[in-house]
Amino acid sequence: MYIPLGGNRNGSFETYRNLFITFFISGIWHGAAWTFVIWGVLHGLGVLITRELERSAVYRERVPKMVKQAGVFLFVSFTWIFFRAESLSDALLIVRRTFTAAWQNPYIPALMLGLVAIVWMYELLYESRFRELLKSSFVRVGGAVCMVLYLCLCSSGGGAFIYFQF
Repeated sequence: MYIPLGGNRNGSFETYRNLFITFFISGIWHGAAWTFVIWGVLHGLGVLITRELERSAVYRERVPKMVKQAGVFLFVSFTWIFFRAESLSDALLIVRRTFTAAWQNPYIPALMLGLVAIVWMYELLYESRFRELLKSSFVRVGGAVCMVLYLCLCSSGGGAFIYFQF
């Protein structure tokens, strides 16, 4: 989609327009619901903002890589709310509860922070001298087993995998 629209051959405005249209259409491709349209639009805006920030020397050189990765992780995680919600009102309810009600349960913030810390620790170790250790079969299989156990023990039984419907 991006290349037939002209890609990045005709200047910044056309490049940004083509990127945005590509993400907008990818949202519609996933389903004809407002949640998917919003998901595509948010990703399009995220790419445009990130691309523009990367043009700034201050952002490129002074903002730590970990902060950039955390920002992308949080943004993409947020947009998945719209992708997985049954309706726009459900998505907005989830967003509202994410920033209010969930924090009233003492287990939610601790679990969330623990899971994010594990992902960041893995990323930090992967960028260090421990990269080869993390690539070993033992660690990879162990990590996969832990993820499956977590999903089995802590999952709410949320329904079929989204792409099974295609």
